[in-house]
Amino acid sequence: MAQVQILGSAAAEGIPAIFCNCRVCRAAWENGGKDMRFRAAYKLNDHVRIDFGPDSLAQEYKFKLHSENLKHLFITHSHEDHLYLNLLNYRMPGFSVVEKDNILHLYGNPGVIRELNRHLWDKSYHYFTGDYKRFRLQPVALEMFQPVVLEDEDMEFYPLKADHMIGIPTEIPNFFVFRMGKSWAMIANDTGVFPQETWDYLEKMKFKLDLVISDCTGCLLDSERGHMSGKYALGVRQRLKQIGSVTDSTKYYVNHFSHNGNATHAELEAHFNPHGIEVGYDGLVIDF
Repeated sequence: MAQVQILGSAAAEGIPAIFCNCRVCRAAWENGGKDMRFRAAYKLNDHVRIDFGPDSLAQEYKFKLHSENLKHLFITHSHEDHLYLNLLNYRMPGFSVVEKDNILHLYGNPGVIRELNRHLWDKSYHYFTGDYKRFRLQPVALEMFQPVVLEDEDMEFYPLKADHMIGIPTEIPNFFVFRMGKSWAMIANDTGVFPQETWDYLEKMKFKLDLVISDCTGCLLDSERGHMSGKYALGVRQRLKQIGSVTDSTKYYVNHFSHNGNATHAELEAHFNPHGIEVGYDGLVIDF
């Protein structure tokens, strides 16, 4: 049995969004609970996570994460709600006590690694010389559709091409299919309907997924590019069933919601639950 914890379930603005007085944000302040959402991130175990946004410190406290144990950090893309680089500064001596052999491996597409390098040059107080070990970091560039095996964790990750950051040629975002022991999962936020290359790869690999967490940024609206929601989120699930990656026993969730999608948690459940889809929320632990 494997486990994933949703550390955050919102898009870039969070819910309630700062400065906002829309209906969904007002409802979040009134209802609390599942309507209050950090930016999206995921804990797979004490050593492995996906994405690391600006709410990481708050998530550290709320969910008792103990990030000193983190060894492998997989990043989907360089938008700051998924990679908040300033927090990595505090792995330097003088900010935290991190043993020299406690290296955090950061995996990302070449655009992510480029942004990491740029940040460390700008923020390193003039002594970054390409020696990542001063930051107790080891960047690892991902190649699309090429697996990364973590032998010590009995895990492997497959970065798949996402439909996101449209019109930005400097980066190709990704999402992940991964194995934890004998269990298989897909976490696919910050993507519209998958590019054809990704569908072709999924059909070739014939993954049998025990868990899917899918983008639903626009909530009940019908968006298909850059992010997903509405009928397109349902359509992706149906296509995954058609190619055999998803069955009726697959645990299927939507996550990564924007307040601009104009739906509360209860409204999302009313819409998606009849289709056999659950709705993510902060702190949710999923066994699969």
